[in-house]
Amino acid sequence: MLPSILRDLLRKVFGGGSDISAANPLPVDTSPGNKSPITVLDEDTILGGITTPLGDCANIDLAHGPDTLALTIEALYGAATAGIRIHIRTSYTDMASGTHTGGMGVALLTDAAAHFGNVDELVGLTVHNVTDGSIGEITANTLTTITAVLAGGTDDLWDTNDEYFIVGAIFDTEDWDVWNPTFAAGEFVRETKHYDTDPFVMKVLVENLDGVNAVDDVLVVATIGA
Repeated sequence: MLPSILRDLLRKVFGGGSDISAANPLPVDTSPGNKSPITVLDEDTILGGITTPLGDCANIDLAHGPDTLALTIEALYGAATAGIRIHIRTSYTDMASGTHTGGMGVALLTDAAAHFGNVDELVGLTVHNVTDGSIGEITANTLTTITAVLAGGTDDLWDTNDEYFIVGAIFDTEDWDVWNPTFAAGEFVRETKHYDTDPFVMKVLVENLDGVNAVDDVLVVATIGA
């Protein structure tokens, strides 16, 4: 056995844990892990038949290997006659990048090699024109084009070979998981589901299944544990 003074010193350096011995040369940290609740989506109202876009949800960053992940969903159904559906999308990155392959001095970003995903799915995200130094909020997109009013740059337009990047894009077009929280007409509902942390990054899209009536006070909180 190591002398107690040396054992205590190593514990202070490396963390608490079981006794150090020949079979256990380094301390094993058995102290409780840290859990961090993070609000990733907060909608006052989701109108009837609407699904929130990727831009409404902050990235749930799993790149640094947290051990646990729980998603808590809140919603106030009010006049809604149907509930909400939760769509979980994942990505191997958190950024789209490339070059403008369109003409000179144009307002529409075109990248013939891009795969931006479903129509208008990037609405609300920000595109950065690296070459021009301008940025703009995305108001529409197709598979290969981005519509955004640029500001803060040299000429706030796209020129051939301008470089760009978009944080929060390039998510799967198909759901990694989909589920319906409990529906109770006129009631407030809160529900939590636990997930594996294998993906690199994750976002949550919320679909209002009522084609007419709004759902209010929709909140998604991700609790990530070390």
